[in-house]
Amino acid sequence: MTRIRGAWWSAALVVLAVTACGSSPDDGVELLADTIAGQTLTVVESPGTATIWVSSPDGSDPRPGGEPDPSVCTVSGPGSPRLAEPQQGERRLGDTRLYALAQVEDLEPQTSITCRGSGFKHIYVGN
Repeated sequence: MTRIRGAWWSAALVVLAVTACGSSPDDGVELLADTIAGQTLTVVESPGTATIWVSSPDGSDPRPGGEPDPSVCTVSGPGSPRLAEPQQGERRLGDTRLYALAQVEDLEPQTSITCRGSGFKHIYVGN
């Protein structure tokens, strides 16, 4: 009886470990900056290119027409930062679903980004 209980606990621990290692609550998102919608954020680190994601209060897609739209953002800063269609898609950050809105190219430190949209809750910039 003790041997069966011990085997059961061992099996349960293996299942929990595999589940924990197999799930990725943040989809590997590396955030550079985030803010509430409508506010300007400043990126301090610069990987050269970064994706802008948005979230909504209820988890639905807040992007106009449900598609990426770089025109709802403005970017300014040193060098020549510019907005383009995002190369990355949707991601998860914990329980929050992130929707790719735009991509910032030629990103340098101290670049400022503002995105406006009626359904946006937060704006995230990262890789």
